[in-house]
Amino acid sequence: MASLYPKRYETLWKLPNGRTVLLRPIKPEDELLWLEMFRTFSEESIHYRFFEIIKDTPHEIRVRYCNIDYDKEIAIVAELTENEKKILGVARVSLEPDRKSGEIAFIVADPWQGLGLRTRMVEYMLEICKDMKVETIYAMMLPDNYKAINLMKEMGFALKHLEDGTVKGILNLKEEGQASQCKN
Repeated sequence: MASLYPKRYETLWKLPNGRTVLLRPIKPEDELLWLEMFRTFSEESIHYRFFEIIKDTPHEIRVRYCNIDYDKEIAIVAELTENEKKILGVARVSLEPDRKSGEIAFIVADPWQGLGLRTRMVEYMLEICKDMKVETIYAMMLPDNYKAINLMKEMGFALKHLEDGTVKGILNLKEEGQASQCKN
């Protein structure tokens, strides 16, 4: 049985342009909003996030990304709620079976890049992981994805170049101090 929606991880954040977004866990009913966001991605953004060029996402793929078991992974969307709802970006941690480590991945829709959203979503995801008692987070990146690599460096991830050409960033959350409590 899938776990209940973790409402405690909903929080508001103000963009530098003054607009407010709701950072919240993804829900099954986000499928169409997720698709609309996907359609704003450049080929470069898709390549850096998925390591390949994807032209379309069938229903089965969208369900996989939106209908999750919160005990096995957590995905936070940045939702613009003014006028019409829009998802501006997603940060996701897929947990290993022991729930002590997980892989983080993130993407921001191209029209919303450059506003600090990527940084805030990753910071918030790390706060949530600490709250969930996750001990280690890692990210897999392509070697020319300088924005992601630089963000991981800024966040304290140790970087390692792997034989397959990817870059792995690793962050020990236990060294970051005691688990912080997320606020509503």
